[in-house]
Amino acid sequence: MKLCNKFILFSISLLIVFPVQAKNESFLYCWLNDDEVRECGNYVSPLYSQNGFWKCRRGGECEYINPAPTAEELAEIKVKKAEERKQQEQQDSDEALLALFSRELDVENRRIALLQSIAGQIQPIQTILEGLKGNLEDLKESYERSKDNQDVSDSQVNAIKRNIDSVKKRIVDTEDTLQNKLDEQTEINVEYDVYLQRFLEITLRRMRQNPSSSQGKMAIYQEKIDEVNLRINNTLQEYIGILQERKNNPSLSELQQTVIEDRINKVLQRFQAASHQ
Repeated sequence: MKLCNKFILFSISLLIVFPVQAKNESFLYCWLNDDEVRECGNYVSPLYSQNGFWKCRRGGECEYINPAPTAEELAEIKVKKAEERKQQEQQDSDEALLALFSRELDVENRRIALLQSIAGQIQPIQTILEGLKGNLEDLKESYERSKDNQDVSDSQVNAIKRNIDSVKKRIVDTEDTLQNKLDEQTEINVEYDVYLQRFLEITLRRMRQNPSSSQGKMAIYQEKIDEVNLRINNTLQEYIGILQERKNNPSLSELQQTVIEDRINKVLQRFQAASHQ
């Protein structure tokens, strides 16, 4: 009450001392100085503009403007906003996944459909590869018979050798195609294990938010999550090891090694991070 009276008296004195100036200004600003004494003016002194002040309409009410947040308060606000952003991202991610799968069975059905599609592509590739390998053996036998046969011209022998080189290259390319399809199978299995893990985690989170949820049922879901997570980690570890062995093959070119290294990095980025979301 004492401070309020001082403020009223001080405001009246300002109006008496500066009657013309007050009429020409829309607002009057007041603040406490370092001695806790109120000061007023047409603008807030830069020394006190961050400490909170009163913004008063001429002849009307005053509005208190809160102090600027401290460094600690700003840090707390930043942490809170980051947490809110993380929660929103989690919610958006959950909703996107639930738009794709409404049941665990949906995840498995989609996985099976994709694996069957790739299996259908692998079978003819394997057939072609077997045919090429058989053709290569026939060409090699023909070459051995022809190279010392005086009835076979050098141009014919050279043609057989060119055919051998061509078939060898086709075998290498076909083996690469087959390996890519087998790798695709592995990556699909990991991808859908990640989807399954996330689906189970969403279900468990929602169960925990429901007070009537059974503790036993929640424990079962946690076991499922742990099992899928272990499977993801084991598959990734084995798969990355296989890719690393391929990369270390001394017969590969530098470009081929770089391609495999890029694949390793992409697999780790795509699945390792996703499995811990």
